[in-house]
Amino acid sequence: MARSSEKDAKAGASRRPFLWLAIFIVALIVAYSGVWYYLAYQLESRSEFIITDLANRNVDADCADMEVRGYPFRLGVFCNAVTADDRINRLSLTTGSFRSAAQIYRPNHIVSELDGPVTVVGGDGSTAAVNWQLLRSSTVFNLSGLTRASLQSSDIDATLTPATVTDSLKLQAGSTEAHVRQNGADLDAVLRLKAATLTTEAGAFALPAFDVEADLTLADRAWMLAGGQQIDNPWHNLSASLNGFNADLGQGAKLALQGPFSIDNEGYLTGKFDLEVEGRDAWQSILTEAFPAAADTIANAAGVIGAIGQEQDKLSLPLNIERGRIRIGFITLGQIPPI
Repeated sequence: MARSSEKDAKAGASRRPFLWLAIFIVALIVAYSGVWYYLAYQLESRSEFIITDLANRNVDADCADMEVRGYPFRLGVFCNAVTADDRINRLSLTTGSFRSAAQIYRPNHIVSELDGPVTVVGGDGSTAAVNWQLLRSSTVFNLSGLTRASLQSSDIDATLTPATVTDSLKLQAGSTEAHVRQNGADLDAVLRLKAATLTTEAGAFALPAFDVEADLTLADRAWMLAGGQQIDNPWHNLSASLNGFNADLGQGAKLALQGPFSIDNEGYLTGKFDLEVEGRDAWQSILTEAFPAAADTIANAAGVIGAIGQEQDKLSLPLNIERGRIRIGFITLGQIPPI
């Protein structure tokens, strides 16, 4: 009997660590679940607060059938549809379903997807309809707000119909990218379009497939990304730099533009840019086909470019804009209205 009691005692002693380990694991799971559901509640409350805050700003927004999902390793908001009505600017927006997710260990980095189509209707009757194969965004926040964001899409198809025009403008692109980030007090932004086409439904013009990339920096505008509203119109009294704008229309037709610019308190653009055009003949051919009614004007412009350029098919020269008036040398090209 003594030996049997000793064996039972030893067995009980050997099982005790496993029992405590099991209790610890169960307690850890319960605590983790409690933290997850607390964060889920906070996320849902924050989302509802944003909707309420928008309503106070005269924007009626709704995230239909909103749910917080992702347990156990992710946390995200899911909606069957998103709608918004701006009562002041008389704009309405409708979209498809929305999904977002953040890793529980990095809740400030959110990846989202939005299903199309998106329809925007203006108070004047103008409409914009956009659809895509995939639209995904990535956003990173800190305590002061949004610090950087990226938006990527594939097979985008957009149609813009102004209220006073019967013809619609169509933009299609194989892929698009948009990236913005805070850079100290400044705001950096990059936009890329690949295999894009621009046409009108009535056939007034049609540009062949082209690639575009723009890179710019807005001085003292990092707060625009963080969400702070420091001035009434952030696009006025603005200093900025176009770090690079490159367009490639194929057939050797390329354009590059860079330089500093500013927008005054009346919205007029002023800037000094370095302009480089390659493929003069290709540009003339493409633009003449796209705008047949302006064939003579395009031919005259090509002749002027050829006379100014050091090379037959390539031109580098300064492009100046003074309060919206565009000039190349002594030649005035046109006027940009105030923003």
